[in-house]
Amino acid sequence: MIHRDDLRLAVCVGLAAGLGSISTVPDGYYLPLTLAAVMVGSYGSSYALGLQRVICTLLGGLLLLVAQPAFTSLPFPIGLALMLGLIRFVGGCLGLQAGYKITGMVVVMGWLMQPTAVDIWLGLKLSWTALGVVLALLGLHLFWPSTAIREHQSCFADLLDLQREALEEQRQLLIDPARSRLSPACRKQGHRELMQALIRSRDSRAAAVIELGANPYSQPQLHLWSDLERCCAGVAGCLTALRALREPLSGSGLLANVQQAEAQLLACCAQQMGLWRSALQNDRPALPPGASSVDLQAAIESLRLGEYALLADMDLSHGLDRSQQRQVARRLLLCYQIGSVVRRMQVRWLELIPSRQRHQ
Repeated sequence: MIHRDDLRLAVCVGLAAGLGSISTVPDGYYLPLTLAAVMVGSYGSSYALGLQRVICTLLGGLLLLVAQPAFTSLPFPIGLALMLGLIRFVGGCLGLQAGYKITGMVVVMGWLMQPTAVDIWLGLKLSWTALGVVLALLGLHLFWPSTAIREHQSCFADLLDLQREALEEQRQLLIDPARSRLSPACRKQGHRELMQALIRSRDSRAAAVIELGANPYSQPQLHLWSDLERCCAGVAGCLTALRALREPLSGSGLLANVQQAEAQLLACCAQQMGLWRSALQNDRPALPPGASSVDLQAAIESLRLGEYALLADMDLSHGLDRSQQRQVARRLLLCYQIGSVVRRMQVRWLELIPSRQRHQ
């Protein structure tokens, strides 16, 4: 099956190869080679890889011009080994993460050339490499755009979908206590899916940060992603603990009112996550006008009133053994934690993306 990324790469490399072949400038084959090596993943990851490639080409040229005269008096294997060791040392000091092969290739090829041809060859290789990086970024931006910001927010959207499903599952269990819980294998699988989605969102962060610009920490989106990750991690932990509890107790009166309030709280949390998911479909995740946490706060207050009434009912407390009381208290605490985490995230979201920016 052919993916659009593969088709985009094939078309762009083919066009670059044609451009390099018809050009009167020598060594045009470096253009498709650079494009094929750089044009991977998203715009952010390609930008980082292309920048590393240009830097390593420059590094190889500088080392070749500066250090080669000092090593020419040594036997060729020893001089080349010392040069490659110097490449690794300088690259480590500069914090380079990729491109050592490019630097080594520049050094080896330049070493084997005539000294008079090295300067011209270095200029041509650097020019073709820089042009290939620019064309790769243009291709990713104009031809079936693939940006790391969209992919990162898409990972968050998938994670929110999983958490909304889990919240709805717990809400249904509270509405109908006779409903059977998930099997241990299903609960374990659900926890694994949540953790995998959370890890995917973290892994996609680095490339998305690059696309935010030279000073990403001044962008509210970066802080929004960090806060949203902490929120989702907290909710995931609470959901895992809720799934581990036994079925809600069947009862009437105050206990049933508390369980209805818990179900309403989880429904409000799922609704807020739905708004977040819709906002994350845009490059700038602005919430719709009028979005607030008022309903969620009201649900939290309603649950608190139900809890006070339940604690004041001495007959009910004497009718439950200690294990059942711990179960009721544990579920209350977890519901409070989910509601509090989601409400704080909603408030924080509106602080980072003010109302005047929601209409942009």
